[in-house]
Amino acid sequence: MTSDIILYDIPSKGRQACWSLNPWKTRLILNYKRLTYTTHFLEYPAIAPFLTSISMPPNPASLNPTPYTMPAIRLPDETYIMDSKAIAIALEKLYPNPPLHLDSPILARVEELWPQVMAALRGVVMPLIPRNILSEKSIPYFNETRQERFGMPLEQLEKVAGGEKAWEDARPIIGQFGDLLREKEKEGPFLGGGEVGYADFVLVGAMELLRRAGGGVWERLVKEEEGFERLWRECGEWVQRDD
Repeated sequence: MTSDIILYDIPSKGRQACWSLNPWKTRLILNYKRLTYTTHFLEYPAIAPFLTSISMPPNPASLNPTPYTMPAIRLPDETYIMDSKAIAIALEKLYPNPPLHLDSPILARVEELWPQVMAALRGVVMPLIPRNILSEKSIPYFNETRQERFGMPLEQLEKVAGGEKAWEDARPIIGQFGDLLREKEKEGPFLGGGEVGYADFVLVGAMELLRRAGGGVWERLVKEEEGFERLWRECGEWVQRDD
């Protein structure tokens, strides 16, 4: 049996660090539970070849149109798992303390609302990822796959679905997050009150993506709803390790 967990992640350019929402969900769990792990970064074109080489079953097409995605993880018994939610369930089973509160009804609400925010802001955020985050090895793959997903190049998506109109579309959903962020504030600083949980990590992972994307997106988000920054600061100790 090996001693360490290995987290497979997508690198940013430069010093290579975590930036993407789904890998952040897993990394925050590992940091929170104080588990020993190493990171193996994979550029976008290397993800599918690596995961097929270890016989990883692809994502069900009904749930995810991309067969192979990050994060993936190798556990100490050399079991491999792909998909952030599946990884969270496995880690909680193996290392139950401190708990993730995976059964919290707040988690379902976060998982329902955040994709709506990203859909509204797609023309704002998506073009920033190759522009400000990705290395040259990953940019062509990202541009091509997102053009296929959105039916247009990212430059055109930015023109037709970006700008102030995107923020106007996102504002009602951000408002729902504001309500959620304040729902338990008398009990404590986290979404569930006094104890942090996976719901917080899902949201903080999303905030890390926006922070690292640049372009003033993070600053605009916290201007729209200051509760995002309060939660991010409360979870700051688990964001410190990003590589």
